[in-house]
Amino acid sequence: MFRNILYYLSTMLYFLGLAHIVPLIFSIIVGEKESFIFAILIDIGLLLFLGYLFRKISIVGEIGLVEAYMVMVLSFIIPAFTCAFPIMMYGYSFIDSLFEGVSSITTTGLSVLDYGELSIGIEFLRAYYQWLGGIGVALLVVSFMIAPGSAAYNIYLAHLGKYKITPLSSRTIRIILSIYVSLTIIYVIVYLISGLSLVDSIINALTTISTGGFSRLSFFSGVPMYSAVALMFISAQPLALFYFIRKGNVKKILSDPQLISFATIVFIGSISLYFFDRINYSSALFQTVSALSTTGYTSVDNKLLSDASKLLLSTIMILGAGFGSTGGGIKQLRIVIIGKTIIYYIKKQLLPKDAVLSLKISGKQISWDEVLFSFILLAIYILVLLVSTIIISAQGYSLQDSLFESASALATTGLSTGLSSHTLPLLAKTVLIIDMWFGRVEIIPYLILFGRLFQAGARH
Repeated sequence: MFRNILYYLSTMLYFLGLAHIVPLIFSIIVGEKESFIFAILIDIGLLLFLGYLFRKISIVGEIGLVEAYMVMVLSFIIPAFTCAFPIMMYGYSFIDSLFEGVSSITTTGLSVLDYGELSIGIEFLRAYYQWLGGIGVALLVVSFMIAPGSAAYNIYLAHLGKYKITPLSSRTIRIILSIYVSLTIIYVIVYLISGLSLVDSIINALTTISTGGFSRLSFFSGVPMYSAVALMFISAQPLALFYFIRKGNVKKILSDPQLISFATIVFIGSISLYFFDRINYSSALFQTVSALSTTGYTSVDNKLLSDASKLLLSTIMILGAGFGSTGGGIKQLRIVIIGKTIIYYIKKQLLPKDAVLSLKISGKQISWDEVLFSFILLAIYILVLLVSTIIISAQGYSLQDSLFESASALATTGLSTGLSSHTLPLLAKTVLIIDMWFGRVEIIPYLILFGRLFQAGARH
């Protein structure tokens, strides 16, 4: 089975190595320093060599969901290091460079590097990695190797869950990729029309569609702010909805429970934020959409917000974007399931015992396994969030700021109160790195893998 995993992992390494050609060309065009360009070349050579080596000793075969999780997890761990290596060429420490690499591939957007001092090559590299991480490196790989069978299905399932567009096939994956690329191009055009430069438009497009958040704009205002809030809202929706747009099925889009839930939370959250701090409503709306979509752009200084606003945004970040989107958090579908289950339980208590009730979303029955998974995931998120908050606050930071930063990392959002910086203690940086990795794949795959490794160790 391990040699089967190596086959899929080798394909990911091949793809990631070839994908580095884009930042390599960009760095040469903008005149990046030679050591930075050389580091990217080393990344390419190493990834292609390892891909070749793994392919030589691998066996083509089907893999189960646990093994697919392993491929997916490694698809977010390995790129973090390959992204960190070129950044280190500017003299940044390994831990700070790794922090940036993890934040990039997990589409978080938190940074410990000084804003405004980064080279254009580093800024593009981080944005490009967020774009890759948004769709999922392993999912991109599937488009080049997919064939009917459980292995392809399981890797697909590990990334986008059961929100399928068509029966799983190479066509399914290519539809997703075409939507993703098309939206990226549209976003570049929208930002250009908004008045941003070509480079800023490209970087913002890459980090908006991926709900990543690494932007060259420290604060959004004016036309770019209004453009960004609309594009963030769009990016937070399931990619499958854009397939329905292509099919002209507007009714299916407007009735999507995740879209309704997302819009409702945005409305309530923005109104609440406006009254908590009396900030401009446009900024309140922007911050709310940024937090809920887990993009992480900002239009205000978060550290100046009241504790009530910080707690509100922390909660909104954890709720997260649509299931099947590039966003993080618990996901709207699970929030809907949890809400429906609570209402179901209340109705059950009020009605006669022989009354028949069903738990449905969009006319489809919800299995109790899905309900249980949603509540378990919520409990695990809260537990990890509390532990992270306690550890970081023990380093001398306020409880509210520690909660805000932990929520931002775990939800892969990127909003910050200024706590993330090069002065952040090593332990706190490590906690946030782990949170970002956990949050990108929703924690449970790591727990399953740890459990499998423990079982393997116990046998020996």
